[in-house]
Amino acid sequence: MTENIFFDVSRIRRIGRNVIIGKTDGIRYPELVEIGDDVIIDDFSYISTSLLINCNVHIAAGAKLIGGRDSHVKIGEFSTLAPNVVIAAGSDDYVSGIASPLVPFEYKGNVQIGNVELGRHCIVGANTTVLPNVRFEDGAAVGAQSLVKTNIPAWSLFGGVPARHLKSRNREEILRLEENWRLGRT
Repeated sequence: MTENIFFDVSRIRRIGRNVIIGKTDGIRYPELVEIGDDVIIDDFSYISTSLLINCNVHIAAGAKLIGGRDSHVKIGEFSTLAPNVVIAAGSDDYVSGIASPLVPFEYKGNVQIGNVELGRHCIVGANTTVLPNVRFEDGAAVGAQSLVKTNIPAWSLFGGVPARHLKSRNREEILRLEENWRLGRT
């Protein structure tokens, strides 16, 4: 792993083996970030929330995982965020209060501080936005340029604005491929 120009990599709470973090990535609270083995976070990504990344995860260029230090994002094994995904674990309501991180909390109005969780084998398509308090069950996927406001059921493919069910994913095939991959690594 190379040195990063926007934060001190040594401040990350936990970092696994074979992790690549792009030189232009920003992590506002590295002490709140845990990264498993075999993870790639491509360049131009930004993280400003508490974050747990499990093993074998890819976060593509330009992804933003935001919400502040009290919000939390969890990404399960074999999951992928495509380019320019926004995962907003926290958000202002755009109606009341001052929408700035520079003012104390009591002046912010109705702020939603939440969690976003992606299970195993989840995919979030390019330019998709995921709003606070959404859970992707194992195998859930969302196509490009979608808006996710509600939970995504296991082994389903959603897409659109707002995201809606399109079809089921092939659970048996994906899990068979994972098992074969694991056997080939031993």
